[in-house]
Amino acid sequence: MGRFAIGVDLGGTKVEACLVDETRTILARKRRPSEPGLGRERVVQNILGLIDETAGEARYEAVGMGTPGTYSATDDIMYGAPHTPLYEKPGLVSLLRSKLTVPLIVENDANCLALAEFFAQCYGRYSTVMAVILGTGMGSGLVLGNRLHRGPNGNAGEVGHTSIDIGGRACECGRKGCGEAYLSGPSLGRRYAELAGESLSPEKIFERFERGDPHARRVFEESFRVMGELFGNCVNALDLEAIVLGGGVSNIPLWYEHVPPIMNSALFGIPGRTIPILKAVLGDSAGVLGGAYLALREMGIMDF
Repeated sequence: MGRFAIGVDLGGTKVEACLVDETRTILARKRRPSEPGLGRERVVQNILGLIDETAGEARYEAVGMGTPGTYSATDDIMYGAPHTPLYEKPGLVSLLRSKLTVPLIVENDANCLALAEFFAQCYGRYSTVMAVILGTGMGSGLVLGNRLHRGPNGNAGEVGHTSIDIGGRACECGRKGCGEAYLSGPSLGRRYAELAGESLSPEKIFERFERGDPHARRVFEESFRVMGELFGNCVNALDLEAIVLGGGVSNIPLWYEHVPPIMNSALFGIPGRTIPILKAVLGDSAGVLGGAYLALREMGIMDF
């Protein structure tokens, strides 16, 4: 008889689940709408129904769940999920936990991505890695010395909310000059609108860059500098060996060519280092698989 775990990735519009065995093999994967607009009970009902559907007859021993923002068990709130106000109200996680008969481990979705991508392409090559999600916002997670580093409050690695210009652009978090205010998908669109009078998605801005649009070129050239300097700060602070980019904005190929030279020129200390920026390889599987790894660790099968 094998041993089984469930991973869950809770988002603002959908919830996804996977069933894995003790070898980390995905045996089943399903998704459905999360429906936060219909209230806490509906979201929990959707999660539980999805877990049952995904598990089938398998007797799973734990559930690991990635969430937007950082979950505080003391307050029973996911802090930092402004796009889904329900998740920033108390009660959802405790209600879900009360309905399960196995342990539930909750972690920031960026940490789940960091875990999954670390084991997919870094383990055995790099021990100290930062993974960054670039999409609607900018989240990140850290693996330091082959261990997930979450900090005492689960808030470590939030480089998207460190400022690169204390008098810079306003961020949704209330600060100025945050990396997210320059590098998230909506931020790229807003900057293009400032220059061209037209708001476009990052993918459309990239298409115009390819056609020689001077406004698109300026948006990306500014963004290369911001990302390179920000990531250089992170390498200098944490002695990172690699950075992984995930999320929808990471699919723009320009980052991998133009940012590393800027980042590597900003490094302090031992000369000659070249830190790679790696494209995430798991696509939208990373969050749910990272959740499953949390469950496998709870079961004593994985160690990180």
